[in-house]
Amino acid sequence: MADDLGMGELSYLGSSYISTPAIDELAKSGLSFSNAYAGYTVCAPSRATLFTGRNSGHLAGAPAGWPLLPRLLQDAGYETAAFGKSAPMDVVDPGVPDLQWGLPTTHGFDHFLGQPNQAFCHNMYPEYITVDKTALWLHLNAKHRSRIACMANPAAYNYTTDVFTDAAISWLQSRSKNCSPFFAYLSYTVPHAGGWETAPKFPEQGAPVPSDLQYASRPWPQVERDHAAAIGYLDARIGDVLAMLDSLQLATSTAVFFASDNGPHNEGGHSVDFFGSRRWLRGFKRSYYEGGVRSPSIVRWPGITTPGAVSKVPWAFWDVLPTMLEMAQIPLPTNAEIDGRSIVPTLRGASQPPPRYMYWTWRPSRADDFAPLLNATPKLANSQSEAAGYAARVGKWKAVVQSCAHGEAPSQLDWMELYDLEEDPGEKTDIANLNPGVVQRIKDILSTEKLSCRCYQC
Repeated sequence: MADDLGMGELSYLGSSYISTPAIDELAKSGLSFSNAYAGYTVCAPSRATLFTGRNSGHLAGAPAGWPLLPRLLQDAGYETAAFGKSAPMDVVDPGVPDLQWGLPTTHGFDHFLGQPNQAFCHNMYPEYITVDKTALWLHLNAKHRSRIACMANPAAYNYTTDVFTDAAISWLQSRSKNCSPFFAYLSYTVPHAGGWETAPKFPEQGAPVPSDLQYASRPWPQVERDHAAAIGYLDARIGDVLAMLDSLQLATSTAVFFASDNGPHNEGGHSVDFFGSRRWLRGFKRSYYEGGVRSPSIVRWPGITTPGAVSKVPWAFWDVLPTMLEMAQIPLPTNAEIDGRSIVPTLRGASQPPPRYMYWTWRPSRADDFAPLLNATPKLANSQSEAAGYAARVGKWKAVVQSCAHGEAPSQLDWMELYDLEEDPGEKTDIANLNPGVVQRIKDILSTEKLSCRCYQC
């Protein structure tokens, strides 16, 4: 899982600025998707939809015993481990009670190494990380940290992309003779904007990375050289993980999923348009237009997915839970209502119709292109004067409602924008007035789903 990685920041998707050979090779050996979506416009809620199989309209008020993906796999005999950013499995209340879950080891992960508080994930050179339930001090970082110091002597510091990757590789090696199935969740914190000092006390200062790699001499702004290098560094470490699967003779029996938790960011001095990070899409991180929720996604399931194929079938993070359960031949839980559907037929190359609907909530003033306010205190939109809005996809149609007229849920009174994603993938022309029947059909579908307009981390 990458953090804030855009569709236009990968060479297999056409980037001429940033080279990503390892991810490119994964796309060549697996099935890539042109209509894959993250679960939300920002991190923790997006990942919450992945773990629960529910869209953001159904995250509020989850019952006790809500089954999460790692727990379901663990109960079926899988050895489970998480590395990196674990939000919403958090030890600190993020201001959104429905997403205050507790440590990963309480939710089905046998082992965890990473940063459970996402506010601290913005520091790529932290003084400590969490291992299972205790703090592991990174003594190399117990000194002055800055861009100049960390790049002058990378070996003298602990960079989180390396810490997470090395831990995941060591875990794979330690269980190489173990015949039980496993689920490893490797969740990076780049290319999210970050800093060198102690987060969240200090703001996001740029794109921390040990080296600017081949971009060091490019005539670009410093932050853009760093941003490109952070993605290149991430790509190389992903390549190391894939190479270890080969070395341990696990590659042919291991399915690999790759995705980003939301669209590209426009923070820490980086411009979302410098590299064309969102391609032609409207919006970016913190937007429920396509640029905020499209995810560059790949699945490699050896012997099942067709190498190098590209699928147009729409799916989103909430489809991961039922998909993985079907892959593992585990029945869906009976004590939960799941929004997602398995895309195993698509992975197998069979025809699969689009989902009935897809749904994301967010805050209207942050729904389109804007310069995001950093370090804002997360809070629910329904605690503010401004009601939350939502976006929905039904077939080729994309509906956007800037503010729920009813306040708490979609209603027939909502003022709805409408875009034809086949003819207008950049969502430039609202054609709601020309298609009142389509608008009504979408409203009718959403009105039957008991959806909330609640906005998380707004």
